Amino acid sequence: MVQQAETGLLLPSREVLLWADSDLSYVVGAARRAEQAGYDSVWVGDSLLARPRGEPLTLLAAVAGATTRVTLGTAVLLPLLRHPLSLAHAIATLDRLAKGRVVVGIGPGAELPGTHAELKALGVASDRRVSSMLSTVERIRGLWRNAETGIDLQPRPLRPAGPPLWLGGSGPRMLRLAGEIFDGWLPFSPTPADYASGLRAVRQAAERVSRDPESVATGAYLTVAVADTPLAAAGELDAYMRAYYGVPAEVMSRAQACHAGTLESASEWFAAYRDAGASHLVVRLARPGLSEYAETVSELLAAAGRR
Repeated sequence: MVQQAETGLLLPSREVLLWADSDLSYVVGAARRAEQAGYDSVWVGDSLLARPRGEPLTLLAAVAGATTRVTLGTAVLLPLLRHPLSLAHAIATLDRLAKGRVVVGIGPGAELPGTHAELKALGVASDRRVSSMLSTVERIRGLWRNAETGIDLQPRPLRPAGPPLWLGGSGPRMLRLAGEIFDGWLPFSPTPADYASGLRAVRQAAERVSRDPESVATGAYLTVAVADTPLAAAGELDAYMRAYYGVPAEVMSRAQACHAGTLESASEWFAAYRDAGASHLVVRLARPGLSEYAETVSELLAAAGRR
């Protein structure tokens, strides 16, 4: 199965809290404009207390009503922040509203103090996050199939198996799980070489359990700052990361795919990830203050291309 080259936009659900007085309507407008510009998908992140933003499934419900074509995704949803039954219900409802356009990227949460703090605030243990995430995935899939005795979840998702579930993560265990049981892979891979290496591991894991390795969708989460000069772009990326995460861009670039440069160099960077096997690029624009956000987003779509 050949996967089509697609480009998605990570919507500024955290950025509007930082720089737009929590105007969540800006996020919905950005999704509408992204669809009009030709993006294939729009995505929102998730965090309750560590990196606050609007609740992602609620935001995507609003986006569903404002769009007709784009895929609606989470990059990534943290299932441990929600009860599995409530989560299954919310995703099924969103999938119905969006007429089957939903992709659920999920992850266990980064190994950071903020992750442990927000789970503690919910009374949820944080020491076995991957195992707990897998238990949640298994249960929500069962609920969507009406496989749990005594519970008849309504509505069910539009597709009998539910929306595709993509896994965010790059450690050995996460790569194996992406290949064995998930519908797609959406990592932060800091370099195209890291991405290519991880994808080989994902596909090998799929083959070991007799899955078609090409059936696992290949996404990549890429953060980019663009300006007229590389120096100006580097300044924007650093300011963005300090506001968003509280650390310099140099630190975040060790763990996440980040680029600062001109539109031309960004285009080459995107192409390198496509060449490494990423069919669906999820692009996050690092733009402190959101100045000229819509215009730059349109330019990035052309730079990301479809090869």
